[in-house]
Amino acid sequence: MAKVTIVVLRMARKLTEDIATLARLRAGGRPKTFPRFREIRNAYLDIQGLIFSIQERLGEAGKELPDNFPQWVLRQKLTAIAIFTDISYSFVSDPPLALTSSLGAFDVLEAEQKAFNETLHTFDTMLMEAGIDDKTADELDATRTKIEEILGMIETLLIHSPKILKEF
Repeated sequence: MAKVTIVVLRMARKLTEDIATLARLRAGGRPKTFPRFREIRNAYLDIQGLIFSIQERLGEAGKELPDNFPQWVLRQKLTAIAIFTDISYSFVSDPPLALTSSLGAFDVLEAEQKAFNETLHTFDTMLMEAGIDDKTADELDATRTKIEEILGMIETLLIHSPKILKEF
């Protein structure tokens, strides 16, 4: 087995562990503070980075990986998005005061809005590429709806949060 294939398989094992950890964080309930939410978001971003690294090596690993491996990776990406969307939904729907009233909140909310807009734009493409069953498609459709709702809630929070001073 080629070295790159071994590396990809190790990365896939780590990906499985990281997604399980993210799922446990979701089961732990709504993040109570923004720093805790940021930690969870960073864990999610690490997962997305790992997925990107795996996808970059798929061509080089070639035929030594299982036939459905690229679809498996996409399904893991969709699973991570679904888990993080659930966490974000619970956090944004009942945000701590720091997220709605502090001066840095506007930038944070804009960054979350941008990230979820990007996710929404790539979501449908990923669904088609992943080759998923109807039950999973229904679950992911619910995730897509939650992403749209999160974007609406963030829009409302942006309207009411203190704006950053751009000029003196």
